[in-house]
Amino acid sequence: MNAAIPDAVPEYHMRGDSATAASSITWRVFVGTAVIVGVVVMVALIMASSAARRSADATARRSLEQASDLVAQLLAGRERSLAGGARVFVQGPYFRTLVAERRRADILDQTFEAAEQLDASWVFITDGVGALLAKSDEPSASGDALGRVPLVAAALRGSVSGGFGVSGDSLLFQATSVPIALPGATPFGVLVATRRIDSAMTADFRAAAASEVLFFARDRDGKPHLVASTLPSNAALRQGLSQLVTSSVQAGATSASLNGPRELNMGDATWIAQAASLTTAGGEVIGGYVVLRPLDSALATLTGVRRSLFLAGLLGFLLALVAAWIAARSVTQPVRSLAAAMRRAADGDYALAGGPALSDVDSVGDIGSLARAFDALLVDLRDRDSLSASTAAAVAVDEARREATAEPSGSMRRGAARELSFGGAKARTVPQVAVPEGSLLANRYRIESRIGGGGMGIVYRARDRVLGETVAIKLLRPEVLVADEVAREQLQQELRLARRVTHRNVVRTHDIGESDGIPFLTMEYIDGASLATVIRVRGSLPVPAVLSLARQLMRALSAAHAQGIVHGDIKPQNLLLGPNGVLKVTDFGVARVVRDGHRTSDVIAPRGAAVAGRLTGAIIGTPEYMAPEMLIGGPATVASDLYAAGVVLHECLVGKTPHGADTPTAFLSSKLANEAERDLRSTAAVAREERAARGVPESVGELVALLTHRDPGRRPPSAAHASALLQRIG
Repeated sequence: MNAAIPDAVPEYHMRGDSATAASSITWRVFVGTAVIVGVVVMVALIMASSAARRSADATARRSLEQASDLVAQLLAGRERSLAGGARVFVQGPYFRTLVAERRRADILDQTFEAAEQLDASWVFITDGVGALLAKSDEPSASGDALGRVPLVAAALRGSVSGGFGVSGDSLLFQATSVPIALPGATPFGVLVATRRIDSAMTADFRAAAASEVLFFARDRDGKPHLVASTLPSNAALRQGLSQLVTSSVQAGATSASLNGPRELNMGDATWIAQAASLTTAGGEVIGGYVVLRPLDSALATLTGVRRSLFLAGLLGFLLALVAAWIAARSVTQPVRSLAAAMRRAADGDYALAGGPALSDVDSVGDIGSLARAFDALLVDLRDRDSLSASTAAAVAVDEARREATAEPSGSMRRGAARELSFGGAKARTVPQVAVPEGSLLANRYRIESRIGGGGMGIVYRARDRVLGETVAIKLLRPEVLVADEVAREQLQQELRLARRVTHRNVVRTHDIGESDGIPFLTMEYIDGASLATVIRVRGSLPVPAVLSLARQLMRALSAAHAQGIVHGDIKPQNLLLGPNGVLKVTDFGVARVVRDGHRTSDVIAPRGAAVAGRLTGAIIGTPEYMAPEMLIGGPATVASDLYAAGVVLHECLVGKTPHGADTPTAFLSSKLANEAERDLRSTAAVAREERAARGVPESVGELVALLTHRDPGRRPPSAAHASALLQRIG
């Protein structure tokens, strides 16, 4: 049967030189990878630098806070030292007597001695009500009422007290007061020792805290005045100090601290500063101190970290560029091989198929998968090219035969009885329905020529006047359907099932109709010849052509079986070959839905009755290609389709079926005989010898033997599995 199908051989259009294209791909892959790596490295560097900056800033702040705490501890230590010396000094009996008797001249001498012993800037002594008795730095001062001063008042109550004081705008001092009293008695005097906060003390603090330190006093308006500093006093320093104190007060700083570390701009330099307040014994803020460090110095470690990050990033980027170039080459080298293979394939050279040319690509991930798929495509194209060449001569001979035996135009008539080959014998069938060329069928289809015939009727090429397309029409034997309404319903059901199979290797069935009592099917038209015609003209076919045919046949069966449909009548007459080597499976006339119940519920009748029932009419199947289990009453199954496919492949390789016989009885005996019987040569062994004599490769012969195994359970489980075996052979 002939039918028109589109050319399935792909056409590759390779523009430009493949090496240039591959080099361009290499460059694009390299540049793209480099850009991506560069962006990633840059983002990583920015994030790492930012993290390092935050870490360095946090470290600098913690360090500065620790330095500020150290200054506070040093001040507290000075206070404890001053208070301890003062408490020892006031324990002297002579000193107590002088204070108790208010002997001012002698007390003045005691202030000088106390200032020297305590290393104090000045010392003053009051009586029991806080009246000034003597002061070392002002010998003439006396009588001033100091009882309400918190520092003195606390000592008069019997407590040792301390705090800071300010004199004018530029004198800041630390003071401590101790009571003068007998044990257990009320104080009758107070000794106050003070130490000035000066540049010498500030320098000592700088060395201990490893930071710049400055002290300031606040006037009545709250403005800070620099008292002592390890930095040169200038306008920038004073302005920065004023900004720090002002912003701290506005931010709600507590009396203990003027807020946390802050950045301070002083001239051209930026500092990070931590300020703390100084209070009197009564809690009044009268000044404070500031610990400073240059921001660049505080973040000095950040510069080293950034330099290390930059060097590491640059090294990583260079290594990434090398890796990108290697990766680009590893990608494009297989692409070059594929490009060269595609150019040769576009020129019709499929010699690379199955060879070592693409073996280097096989291990390269997705590219390897692409190479293997392309190699499989080349194998398919090469074998299909061989199949097309093998069938071309047969098609020409068949067309010549058709022209020589063309029937004259006329009315529809009954044809002569047709003879069907049955093993080596002949069996006559019922007469066929014939339609002359030029006739109009169903007032729609113009009959152009007869294509072939089968067990169910004759096939014609016709022109659909409604759609303007060429179709194949199969006229069915009217006595089969008209006399049997059940058969007609079964045929309609089979048509619905067949239309579910949509595959490039399956002839598409269009519709069912009736004209003058003659039922017919319309199908896709294939412009080629049946495999039966090719075998009749050529005999055996080359192994590559047979492998191509086998792959396409298995794909068609796999598509049908996936829909739950078995063909049931696989034979060369139902396999059509287009001029481009594409196989089409037709005539799903005995196809049926595979149901598990059919495999177990059928009761196997006695062998003779089963065979007789199955051989009555050729509609159920063709005995030469039927599996042994079907000949004894079994249903058509996936396994029986694979058996028939194996017989067809053997016939293509050898030129005849493996079960030839002179009579039907001999044919059935050959096919159904137990191969374990020793008095008969195994049919399978004979088939192997025939294939070997034709030079068929052992792997191909083993596959055919597996497909035609007498035991259905020993055959491949599915057409897809058989396709995988064929792929490995290819």
